[in-house]
Amino acid sequence: MSAWPSDPLAAVVHAHPYPYYQDLARRRPLYFDAGLGLWVAAGHAAAQAVLASAACRVRPLEQPAPPPLGDGGLAQTFCLWVRMSEAPRHPALKAALNHALATVAGAEAGRLAESLARDWLAREPLSGGLLDRMAQGLPVLTLAGLLGLEVEDAPALVAEVAALAQALAADADAKALARGEAALEALRARVGVALPRAGGLLAALRHALEPDEAALTANVIGLLFQSLDAGAGLFAAAVWHQAQGRPLATGAAAEWDWLALHDPVLHNTRRFAAMDWRHGGQTVPAGASILVVLAAAALDPAGPGEALMFGAGRHACPGQALALEIARGGLAALAAARPDWQVLTAAARFRRLPNARERIYGDKGRAE
Repeated sequence: MSAWPSDPLAAVVHAHPYPYYQDLARRRPLYFDAGLGLWVAAGHAAAQAVLASAACRVRPLEQPAPPPLGDGGLAQTFCLWVRMSEAPRHPALKAALNHALATVAGAEAGRLAESLARDWLAREPLSGGLLDRMAQGLPVLTLAGLLGLEVEDAPALVAEVAALAQALAADADAKALARGEAALEALRARVGVALPRAGGLLAALRHALEPDEAALTANVIGLLFQSLDAGAGLFAAAVWHQAQGRPLATGAAAEWDWLALHDPVLHNTRRFAAMDWRHGGQTVPAGASILVVLAAAALDPAGPGEALMFGAGRHACPGQALALEIARGGLAALAAARPDWQVLTAAARFRRLPNARERIYGDKGRAE
């Protein structure tokens, strides 16, 4: 692998992209990349301006959902997700969702994740493949438990969320889309069973999003979907850095803050200019796509050195505290098993994702 990534997208799976990111933020805070066909916001000020601007939307004006999704259930659900909506009621829905998530104590999520991980380790011998399954399963199953969803058939639930994620990927083919539609129906059924007895987090979400049950169901499913790759990447990164000698398993906040800044999971996100947008003497034309390089903006020498792994501004991820506690809980259970960290992480490599840095440790490209 070359010493320097060829562009910001290639940097996501580069062995050590951070000097490149820092240099990019310093030299080219906002520029048009002809090779990618994208405007790139890499500087801290430029990235924050994009994320805060109502002119820079999460979807193109003419495409409320990705066209490959068609007009079926996947597209309808996608359009109801608060994080993908620019509807007039978005600010109120986002505030309600944030409030509902804030009602869940982080310690509760951490304890549940640790318990699930201990059970997993008691059932299966520790291996790279098990690490991958835990990385993808823990965020989904912990959230499902907090929501009161049925988790007795845990592998099926994780597989449904994974199928939904694969259907929403940019390279999804017809088979992946069909599997995604089927998975969506299964997830809707799970939420439907849980709603009459809603308590805890699900009750808080129901109160926040009433009387729109379609929006409630969609956003519960959205929480599960959004937890998958980001949660897997965070747990896997924590395992890697524990193996490198950083004491993340102690739960020290300073170590996790270091991880979020210096080896984040989410490296970039996209926005779409709904009108001409100006920043720093440059004009991004209406209709242009903007790649916001969060990992570069966080390391900008001219910035405050703040982690942006969970985004910022109007569409910042509301699940930051939960994601961190789930990863902490899983890592604590793994540390209690006293593994040989170096052997466990010897086969580490990255899944090829366009925006997230997710290490995998087993023999297969995606957890079985």
